[in-house]
Amino acid sequence: MNSDEQTFIEANKQKSVAALALLLSKKPALNKEFILSQINGIQKAKTKLPEFFNTPNIIYPSKLSMEQCSSEKTGTYKSELVKGEKMIDLTGGFGIDSYYFSKKFDQVTYIEQNKALVETTKHNFSLLKADNIKLINVTAEEFINTTEGIVDLIYIDPSRRSENERIFMLKECAPNIIDLAPKLFSITNKILVKTAPLLDIKQTLRDLKHVTKVWVVSVKNDCKEVLYLLEKDAKVEPEIYTVNFLESNQEFHFNFQEESDTNSSYSEPLNYLYEPNASVLKAGAFKSIGENYKANKLASSTHLYTSTELIEDFPGRIFKIAKVLPYQPKDFKKLGLAKANVSTRNFKDNPEQVKKKLKLKDGGEHYLFATTDLNGKPILIICVK
Repeated sequence: MNSDEQTFIEANKQKSVAALALLLSKKPALNKEFILSQINGIQKAKTKLPEFFNTPNIIYPSKLSMEQCSSEKTGTYKSELVKGEKMIDLTGGFGIDSYYFSKKFDQVTYIEQNKALVETTKHNFSLLKADNIKLINVTAEEFINTTEGIVDLIYIDPSRRSENERIFMLKECAPNIIDLAPKLFSITNKILVKTAPLLDIKQTLRDLKHVTKVWVVSVKNDCKEVLYLLEKDAKVEPEIYTVNFLESNQEFHFNFQEESDTNSSYSEPLNYLYEPNASVLKAGAFKSIGENYKANKLASSTHLYTSTELIEDFPGRIFKIAKVLPYQPKDFKKLGLAKANVSTRNFKDNPEQVKKKLKLKDGGEHYLFATTDLNGKPILIICVK
């Protein structure tokens, strides 16, 4: 980064990237692509990577790499799930996970095939004084085929083979952890795999085998990643842990055998309504959550819950029910509501269609859930937080 680029970045780091792109098109002497990636990185890092943001002269990667990398919150969380002296990060990327693992492990080996990314990460690790990370510029497959010795953990975050396609199965990702697993288990007894939330958990468990624990991780009710811990030769029912990072973190755990064996209780809407957080819903704890918190489901495919007494520690959003109505615009009109925050669960219309039919604007203190009751009838539940 030359002094002119550095000066421009410092002066414009709070401005719109789109507006700056237009401005930079008139300044051919400056490296437009680099400057935009730095300003985008700085703006994203302020909330996503505060430690990096507060470290002067950090170099940020492309917009895509910034989107795909772990946050400080999730990177720190991962590092606290495992322990040991030596570990390998086979898919180093921007190095966020390697960096936070380095706070818990004596020695971290970072593997990355993109040379430019390795150089960027090396620069940043130096600024962050992460001296216990060894960087190697090779593919994961090349490294595994030539490495010897035993480590306490191998971490791998496979990415989609084509950036233009959504992926739903692990076999569509690279490196191919399914094929690599036998070789990895000759180097370590534990493998931690990170996947995108789109991948089906039960299918991934069938693909991976030897999984002992799964963590479904959300930040502010946005599901960010799913982690799978594989342990050599293990044959157990995996425990599923859900976490949603808020001011007060929400945690819940179960296993699929418990979920299968549990029978849900049902009822019409009572005094309180509960919407499980994104991690619970992604994990599929639809019966376990109701059983654990003694809350009734509204219907088999309606993943909303209700109770007479308040359940203060329910892992999700909690509402006080004010009114329950049939889904009829004429009945709703009598309430005189002009604004509401609309959600739908197991419902024939989407939120936009509901708002249009009920002539509602977004916002206000009321929350409206359009859903289906025990008898298969569409209903509206009007609530306040």
